[in-house]
This record gives sequence, structure tokens and C-alpha cells, in this order.
Amino acid sequence: MASTLGRIRSMQVICILFFGAFLLYYSASQSWHLFFALFLTGFSGGLLEAPTLIYTVEITDANLRGALCSTSSAAIAIGVMVCFILGTVFPWRVMAIINGSIPITELALLMFIPESPYWLISRKEFQRARKNLAWLRGWCGLASIEEEFQNICNKLLAEQQQSSENKCSLNSLKGYFKSTFVKPYLIVCVTFVLANFGTPQINVYAVKLFELLKVSINAYYATILVGVAEILGSILLIILVKPMGKRRLSFTTQLGISIGFLITGIYAYNIGVLNFETTAVANSDYNWIPLVSILSIAFFSYLMTFSLPWIIMGEVYPSDIRDNASGISAGTGYIIAFLSNKCLLSLVEEITLPGVLWLYSVVAFLGIFVLYLILPETEGKSLFEITEHFAGRAKLDNKVGKKASKLIHDFANNVNCDGVANKGFNES
Repeated sequence: MASTLGRIRSMQVICILFFGAFLLYYSASQSWHLFFALFLTGFSGGLLEAPTLIYTVEITDANLRGALCSTSSAAIAIGVMVCFILGTVFPWRVMAIINGSIPITELALLMFIPESPYWLISRKEFQRARKNLAWLRGWCGLASIEEEFQNICNKLLAEQQQSSENKCSLNSLKGYFKSTFVKPYLIVCVTFVLANFGTPQINVYAVKLFELLKVSINAYYATILVGVAEILGSILLIILVKPMGKRRLSFTTQLGISIGFLITGIYAYNIGVLNFETTAVANSDYNWIPLVSILSIAFFSYLMTFSLPWIIMGEVYPSDIRDNASGISAGTGYIIAFLSNKCLLSLVEEITLPGVLWLYSVVAFLGIFVLYLILPETEGKSLFEITEHFAGRAKLDNKVGKKASKLIHDFANNVNCDGVANKGFNES
């Protein structure tokens, strides 16, 4: 849909679906109405991943891409927090109307936002793409963005020319067996595993955990603090991702999460909380420890780990398969999240609650070494540089910043804006 309708129109269609789901919540009179509304919100959320992530990646400068992509996690954390607070004041049907007003507002605001220049160039709408790029770079003149426009135009059209032999649907599948899809897809899957084994379970079972561990404050107030910690982590991510890069932030957050789960597991073991039915009297002098450790898990998770797969998803795939590849990745992420939540209770029965917490700690700690080996630093790098890295034609360094390789300069200089490669470049 994002490829056919464009990024903006796709998001507008999805806004209508979201509004229909919330309207169904409000008017529900039978249980199946609620189930269908749940299905519709989940379906709409799945549709939303690809166009929003791709649009954000395509319209932003390389030096700002990480920060702006990470705003999605902040928006989610703030949205959940606001709904949690308002839900204590308003009935759930009123909350459905409040939530339904958001996609309707977005539907209107999207009318004032320009379509992605990348998508327009792929449709050969060059003049409109020029105007939109100028708008996105600060309402500047066409002359000031001409060099950037030519670079985007050359690279996109060259990619299209290289894949022009894929005429039939069978040949078009070849792109999903190349290293430009397989390598980044495996990286995204690993980041989804690290993001979903531990953090979502804290959110789902937060109240129960705080009650079992008998933390120093009311369990429901503690859950609100979890939301606050996630918002703070998301905001700090926006600030730190540009100077620190994704790799160093990922290592830091994985270590913080690992320590948090380790401490929480030790505390649960010491007070005898072995499952979700165990009741124990916590030491009042130390019942602040699980509160701090769980809040630190929430904070570090949203500082990078939970956001990482969504940030890199839109930038690691080449333009010719970016739409579908991002959708496949998002779908895989939801499957991993479902399995991780589904397995929790069975794991607690097998290895106890402290054992599960220690398992999450080990997974997070091992994630440091895995990410060190497989995750390239994409912060500040152009989309074409990233594609060339996974294609094996160039190699990204692990420094934060924009540094184009000689191959990329040669590629851009030897392809004109009509997408026709020079004879010398083809021979090379």
C-alpha cells in the first residue's frame, strides 16, 4: 500500500481504519464488537508500521535520522501514559472517543505535509519531488537542494535500473534472497528478540510484580512511574542518539537492563517469591530495591533497546524492497513479541520467577556481544551507504557521522538523472 498509494495517503487510509475501530469500541453492545475492534486496532497498527517508519527515514537528513525515528518510541510511551492517567478519570467509552480523535486530527494534519521525495522520484514526478524536498529542508529555494536532489535521483534510478530485469513476480522475489535483505533482516530479528524478552513482560505484569515484591509505594502508583521512566528514556534517546550513535547506546542499555533484571531476580529469590501465586513479606528496609531496579529496566529499555529495531528497520533495506521488507520485519517483530509474552507463565512454572528474571538478565548481557559483532553504526550514514554495506560493495565504519566511500561518489557521479549509467561505470 505504501508503494502504490504513497506514504502520506497510506497513513490517511489507516487513520480512517483507526477511527472506525475506536468508534466500534464506543458503540459496542456485544462482546464480539470488542473483539472485532481489538482486531481492527491491531490490524491498523500493523499497517501503520511501514509507511510511518519509511516516511520518517526518507524525509530526514542522515544526521537527524536517528533522533527523529526515535520519536516514535517517545510518542508511544507518552500515549500509553496519557491513556493510563485519563483512564482513571473517564469511563472507557469516553476514552474510546478521546482516542478516536487522534487519528481524525492526524488525517487533517497529513493534508499539509508533503509526500516523500524518494517515492515521487520512483514515480518519475521529479518537479514535485524537488518542491517537496525544498519544503522539508526548511522552505528553502530549489537551487539550494539541487545537489541533494540529484544525489537521491541518481541513486534511486540506478537501483531501479539494476533491478529492472526483475519483470515477473518470480524474479522480483530474488531481492529477498540477496544479502541486502537477508543480513539486515537477521539483524532486525535479533534486535526484536532483545527488545521483547523482558521489557514487554514488565509492562504487562507490572502491577502484579509490584504487589508480589511489596515495593515501598502503591503498586498502581509504581506502574505510573514505569511510564514516566519510559518517557524519560525515550526523550533522552532523542538527545543522545546523534552524538553517541546507535551502537554505544545499545551496549549501554543492554548492560543497564541486565543489571536491573539480575538485582530484581536476587531480591525475589531472597524474599521467597518463586511464582505469581507466592505471597511473602518483604523487608521494609529494602523494599525500595525492586522498585528502583524495575524502573531502571523500563528506563534503559526505552533509552535504546526497545526502540532499536523500529529505528533501523526503515534504513537498512534498499529502496526497491524497503516497503515490503519493513512490513515483513514489523510482522516478525509482533510474532516474537507474542511468543515472548506467551512463554512467560510456562517459563515461571519451569524455572521459577527469579529464574526467569535471571534468564532475561543473561539474554540482555549476551546481547552486548551479539550487537557488537553484527550491528553496524548507521547513525549519520546515508541510505545508499548502508545499502552498499549490506551488499558487500563497501564497509561502514563504526564511527558516528557521514563519511561516503569512494565507491559511492563514483556511483553518484556516473549516473545521470535520467537513470542511465555511463559506459565506464558499467564496465567497472
